[in-house]
Amino acid sequence: MSLPRKLNPDNLKDTLVEIRYAQGIPQELILGFASSILEPLGYQYLPVPNQTINIALDINPQIAFGAGINSGGFFIKDDVRIQFISNQVVFNCMADKYAGWEKYFQIISDIISNLFDKKAIKDFNRVSVRYISEFKNIDIYRGIKGTVDLSNAGLKLDNSILRLVDESDNLKTYVTLTNKARRISASPQGQKIIEASLIDINVYENFNPVSDLNILINKLNQIHAKQKEVFFGLISDDFLNTLNPEY
Repeated sequence: MSLPRKLNPDNLKDTLVEIRYAQGIPQELILGFASSILEPLGYQYLPVPNQTINIALDINPQIAFGAGINSGGFFIKDDVRIQFISNQVVFNCMADKYAGWEKYFQIISDIISNLFDKKAIKDFNRVSVRYISEFKNIDIYRGIKGTVDLSNAGLKLDNSILRLVDESDNLKTYVTLTNKARRISASPQGQKIIEASLIDINVYENFNPVSDLNILINKLNQIHAKQKEVFFGLISDDFLNTLNPEY
C-alpha cells in the first residue's frame, strides 16, 4: 500500500522524537557541551519555562501539546527546537511548521552523530517517535476505520478519550484519540473556545545499549515508518481524501 508523502495542511501540533542514551560526560556539563556544538550551527538557547496548550474535557485539563518536557529551555533554530534532559534529547518542530521527515531526520541524525563523535554519548537504549495531529470541529471516531458507538448504552462520545495499545516486533505503540474536546484558541479578535479532536500516536522501542550509530539511525527510520503506517492505517479512506494527500 502506498502511503501519502504529506497532507495539506499536515495538522501536526507536536512531532516529538526522543533518543535516550548513556552520557559520556557529567550531566551538569551537557548544556554547555551542547551549546558548543549547536550555537556554531545557528541554534540559540532560550531558558524559558514550558508552555502548554491544554485540551479540556469539561473543566479539567486532560491533554497538553506543544509542551515539551521540563528542562528549563530549548535550543531553537528556524522551526526546530531541541531539549536536553537527563540522559535524553528531545527534538520537536514548532506547531504548524513541520519540516517534513526527510529534512527533520537529517537534522536529528546530524546532531546525534556530532554528539556521539565527540564522546558526549556512549551508547543508545531507546528511540521514540510521537506525533500529535489536531482536527477542528471533527468527530474523530467517524474518521477512523471500524466503529466506536455507545449510543445503545445511553452514552455520548463527545469530550471523550480512547486509548489503544499494541506490542509487536519489539515496538510499543500507543494511540490516543481525543474526540471533540474544547480548548481556548487565540485570534486577532480575542480568545474563543473551539472543538478539537486529536490523534496522538507514540511508537517507541527500548533496547539493549548499542554503540553503533548506524543501528540507532536505522531504528529511528523504522520507528517513524511504523508511526506513519499506524496513522494512515487508522483513518478511513473517506477521511483521508478530505485531508488533501500528496503521493
